[in-house]
Amino acid sequence: MNHYRSRYATPLFAILIALSSIGSIVSAQEFAGREKLRALTPEFRKDVIRVTDGIYVAVGYSLGNSILIEGTDGLIIVDTLSGMDDARAAKAEFDKISRKPVRAIFYTHFHGDHTGGAAAFAGNDHPDVYAHRLLVERPPDLGRAGRDGGDQFGNSLPPELIINTGVGPQFPRVARGNPAANRGYIAPTKVLDADRTPLQIAGVRIEVVHAPGETEDHVYIWLPDKKVLLPGDNFYASFPNIYAIRGTQLRRADVYVSSLEKLLAQNADYLVPSHSRPIIGAANVKAALTAYHDGIKSVLDQTIAGMRQGLRPDELVEKVKLPPDLAGNRYLQEFYGNVEWSVRAIYTYYLGWFDGNATDLFPLSLKARSERILALAGGEAKVLSEAQAALAKKDFQWAAELSDYILANQPNHREARHVKATAFTELGERQMTATARNFYLSSAQYLMRDDSAR
Repeated sequence: MNHYRSRYATPLFAILIALSSIGSIVSAQEFAGREKLRALTPEFRKDVIRVTDGIYVAVGYSLGNSILIEGTDGLIIVDTLSGMDDARAAKAEFDKISRKPVRAIFYTHFHGDHTGGAAAFAGNDHPDVYAHRLLVERPPDLGRAGRDGGDQFGNSLPPELIINTGVGPQFPRVARGNPAANRGYIAPTKVLDADRTPLQIAGVRIEVVHAPGETEDHVYIWLPDKKVLLPGDNFYASFPNIYAIRGTQLRRADVYVSSLEKLLAQNADYLVPSHSRPIIGAANVKAALTAYHDGIKSVLDQTIAGMRQGLRPDELVEKVKLPPDLAGNRYLQEFYGNVEWSVRAIYTYYLGWFDGNATDLFPLSLKARSERILALAGGEAKVLSEAQAALAKKDFQWAAELSDYILANQPNHREARHVKATAFTELGERQMTATARNFYLSSAQYLMRDDSAR
């Protein structure tokens, strides 16, 4: 950990860790978002939950869940966790329930926290592996190449600074050490392409339904004889991640809504998501899915209505909110996804990057604009002083923005980097959205680490 140590980094992270432990009455309101996120952590405690006869879900063993379906002469696994270590731990618990051979594995979609441990569950059983055609044909994930996708999960942060990921425990750091030894993806052997595919495996009737939402290849699993619905990542106990700050192709809110209508139409008695704990009882399932559907649709409808009025993204995010009857719903809290980011993603999908202000057609470069702002404000020293004053006033966003004007021309400016890192630390500690928290704190770490290396 020597690369964290500098005249700034050591005090900064000492302050950061101290901030993480604050729980006094004085700070309760200021850090209310963080405390809500912290209160969520028990939801991800390790547990193998019996949902109903023959259906079990392993929660808390990895970022996502793995689901066991016991058939007459074999087992079916839906989603396989992030890597081999996590999968082996869950498989050991599943083995206590049944040692029947694994006949089939299903991937609800391509994300690594659902596909990384398949080999551990498969063992020597040689099961068929099912997935939608689009999982096999999907383009490369440019988001992960263009920026560090792990920052939204806090992969490079000291463990004591990570609360949870908003939809699961801390993301497993499978990229460290020997990543190949911890990855267990198995390529699909059965590729599905129909809107709804009926199957019978190990005596269990299964319907696999294409339901794009979090990804285009997404499917859900319906067990008609038991009225059990496995929605994958199209439902979990957080407002959905319609835009991922790690960088992804845009996720369409209108498609999310349509897929949730499919889920509702199943009239399930049990809902077993691939993140979060299961929901038991037809009335509870319907209420949860209805609130989820209505919440996303409300944000979509409000955003489109505002766009038709000519509102730009910065104006829309000030106006579009969940309606009061949904804002407090436990399944729509912004632990993982975020309404504001979703509004911006919806705008970009329908209207693209241009916001209608002709000034933005060919803007000045950040460097040129910053030079002029600094001159207008009275020089670099004046702007730095204002940024430091903003920190003192707890105006952290403004402090970060002011430091950017300096750093655009002098990226190695130590004092400005310190202001920005401190602002990010303070902003991160006030977030309820786990991905925002982790990204802020990771960015602060990089500023200080890079500074200490000079």
